Amino acid sequence: MLCRNQLSARIVHSLGQRLFSTTIRLRNAEVPVKDGKKLSPQEAKIEAARLAMKSLKDMGSLFSLGKKDAVQPIDTAPVFEEPLLFAELSLLHKGQVLEELQQKMDQKWAKLTEQDKKLAYYIYYGNWGPREKFANWNDTSAPLDLPFTLPSLIRTSAPQSNDLVKQLEPVILGETEVRKEQFETSKIDPVTKTLIYITIFIAMVALARDKNTGEKGKPVEPVIEDLYAKKKEEEGGRQEALEEASLKKSLRRWYYLWLK
Repeated sequence: MLCRNQLSARIVHSLGQRLFSTTIRLRNAEVPVKDGKKLSPQEAKIEAARLAMKSLKDMGSLFSLGKKDAVQPIDTAPVFEEPLLFAELSLLHKGQVLEELQQKMDQKWAKLTEQDKKLAYYIYYGNWGPREKFANWNDTSAPLDLPFTLPSLIRTSAPQSNDLVKQLEPVILGETEVRKEQFETSKIDPVTKTLIYITIFIAMVALARDKNTGEKGKPVEPVIEDLYAKKKEEEGGRQEALEEASLKKSLRRWYYLWLK
């Protein structure tokens, strides 16, 4: 599952880079051309959006499980009316909503409706993804990961020029209630814990095997007998014996046979 997620992330990154470069080329081209016809800046922007949607469809087809509806455009009106629906959309449909919202934001901001602004705020600050437990995104209360307490502790409301200003103590953002679980370093997820246990077990088996291999913990050195060298050594010994006998025979005197 982990490998599949990594592969999916690489595919999304690659397609995203291709989509970004294609859109930039179309938007920055001096004279955009389609089918031999020069496009106006507005037509070029529409063509870029069309290519963006096509790329998103291709991206979505990689993750679909054979369902045609999964790669078909959806009606985004309910999402603009209820921003909470954005978190439940697939990757492809999130891209569709983002593209439509970006088209509206590329125009004059005065034309943005209250629904558009709420959806944009939810996408960037809503309780989904890393901010899943930030349930107070749409009210006026302080953010749940605010690094200081409210109301602030003010020593004086009428500061003077001779007042000393001291450096504030460092604040650890991970100690806020909503972030404690995300920044918990003592806990390990089950997959990582299993891999660590397997690694420790393999290391223990390897150490035990090394300790019990051979005599006194030393590995047994295999002795490889060289038959060719042994045969050559035997032939050399016989040759030396023959030479020694021949030398003794040559040292005999002329009267050896007569005495014999």
